[in-house]
Amino acid sequence: MKNTLLILSAIFILASCGKYEKPFISFKSPEKRLMDKTWKLDKIVKANGNEITANQTFTFKIEGSDSIATRTVDNVTYTGTWNWLPALEGKLDKQRLVVRMVTPLNPTNSKIIYDVKVLTSKKLEIIDRGSANNAEDRFYFVVE
Repeated sequence: MKNTLLILSAIFILASCGKYEKPFISFKSPEKRLMDKTWKLDKIVKANGNEITANQTFTFKIEGSDSIATRTVDNVTYTGTWNWLPALEGKLDKQRLVVRMVTPLNPTNSKIIYDVKVLTSKKLEIIDRGSANNAEDRFYFVVE
């Protein structure tokens, strides 16, 4: 009985391990950790290693069947949609976030793909994979 409990505990821990750099284990779904809070930009680390700051926030929510992304840059608000990137066999890749909106940061590309590296209830770190101006930049957000 003791060995069975030990084996089941080990399986549970391994099955619960996160996909991201952090958290290692989480009992909340990625959606619960991402949505219904305001993510305030802490810093951006450019692809060349330079750090910059900007006045930006991001929010993600679902209203009915719509997934709404709101980005505020220097007190100007832009609204679009978000979803997880589709994966094989009808599943979703919850390590890649697709945001569709036009902003001054991305005037020609309304579809931006972000690799989610850290997703906790208080920290969000994403890497821009889809825009010409910010490709490979890493964005660090904290809950406002």
